[in-house]
Amino acid sequence: MSFKVHAIQDGRLKIEGILDFNTVNLVKKQTIGLFNGPSEIQFDLSAVSQSNSAALALLLEWLKAAQKNQVSLSFSNLPEHLRQLASVYGIEQDLNII
Repeated sequence: MSFKVHAIQDGRLKIEGILDFNTVNLVKKQTIGLFNGPSEIQFDLSAVSQSNSAALALLLEWLKAAQKNQVSLSFSNLPEHLRQLASVYGIEQDLNII
């Protein structure tokens, strides 16, 4: 595995490593259950070393899970290349980037 999910504190998680076509399904499986409990979740993406459009799809999956479970979702320290992809696809405003 070329990624890790670290719990920092209540509702705050740090994703570390590569988010691409080879890892996003594993990351999704490891994190999707998190939306069943807390009222807020923040993903810190500062340690994401590589990503592509699959990572953006994962962020959208998290957003859909958050909406379904009435969880407030935010993203911090979004890597610039991921922010640019979100902008190109016109979804940057849909992601709560702090």
